[in-house]
Amino acid sequence: MSFLTEDKENIAPLYGKADIEFVKGEGSYLFDSKGDKYLDFVAGIAVNALGHQNAGIKSAITEQLNCFNHISNLYPNYPQIELAKKLREVTGFDKVFFCNSGAEANEGCIKFARKFFSKQGENRQKIVTFVNSFHGRTYATLSATGQPALREGFGDMPAHFVHVKWNDVEALKKEVDGETCAIMFESLAAEGGVMTISAEMVAAVNELQQKFGCLVINDEVQAGTGRLGTFLGFEKYGLKPDLVSMAKGIGGGLPLGAVLLRQKIADQLKAGDHGTTFGGNPIACAAGLAVVNQVTADGFLAQVNARSEQLKAGLAKLVEKFSFAKEVRGEGLILGVALDESVPVGNVVAAAKEEKLMVLSAKGNVLRLLPPLNVSAGECDEALAKLEKALAAVAK
Repeated sequence: MSFLTEDKENIAPLYGKADIEFVKGEGSYLFDSKGDKYLDFVAGIAVNALGHQNAGIKSAITEQLNCFNHISNLYPNYPQIELAKKLREVTGFDKVFFCNSGAEANEGCIKFARKFFSKQGENRQKIVTFVNSFHGRTYATLSATGQPALREGFGDMPAHFVHVKWNDVEALKKEVDGETCAIMFESLAAEGGVMTISAEMVAAVNELQQKFGCLVINDEVQAGTGRLGTFLGFEKYGLKPDLVSMAKGIGGGLPLGAVLLRQKIADQLKAGDHGTTFGGNPIACAAGLAVVNQVTADGFLAQVNARSEQLKAGLAKLVEKFSFAKEVRGEGLILGVALDESVPVGNVVAAAKEEKLMVLSAKGNVLRLLPPLNVSAGECDEALAKLEKALAAVAK
């Protein structure tokens, strides 16, 4: 019986899964039960920031396993403390709250933002987000997400979320006023179509933040931990967020999320305002520290940017060659190719799989590439060659 058959018999039908049986990963590659080798440019949807079987992560996990797996947040947790100290050092934020996922991190940001104003006697609840954004699947983060189809059938959503068009400065300025709690957005809207933020939008966010005193929530779940070539994506653009959500790559394959807070927000919180049983698990935090130490090591982010430029140049050549490939999108190692609607992106994903290259899609018929951050130049050339064959197969 195949993995997929057993999956369908036992697992809730909430994912469209490929008929493939992966049994091992190593570096930038995955291996299936037949022994075939696939170049992994999905990386667990940006989770495997350092690829598979990273020695530093494995060592950190093993060392912590020899101490304890879990003690709860009723007691100080040394791996949690060490990771928080490193994140504060690297980012300049004042406090860290740990959780398990990106949705939980964004949920924390929403709660902390509203609590901040409530404690000061202001009933600010409106949070402005963007069309095609993706912030998670809990009720509050689903309400924040600018994709109505994802909310269908789940009843009434939490109120006071407003969505404006991505990079529409005038629409943003019309919505933000003295009653606004926060502006919430991704540094790069990966799921929404690999959309980058414009210089005009950056200027507008900074202006509105200063003018109305609203908070800025920056969703770094996919764009953070070095993926845009800076440790946090907003650093590329000159934004000044008050709250930052992190997850995916920070755990190096383990479930870990975090909220970075400015001191003025932390000052409005007290014990019991928020919490989590598993958040900041010692093993996950040990892995997280190994990830952050590697990503912030001298020269690492320069290599991320070098591989980004290599892939962008190669993708641009493919856009020139294939008429249905319209444009290259993205920054760092979140890259995409927008396709003509006549060629469904799913066909390209399937054709790439036949070439032993794993890629994925994004909203708006966009092909998305999320290689490990430590991908080599040779592996990038291999991916481009495989993608060219896949596009040629689809073009026939």
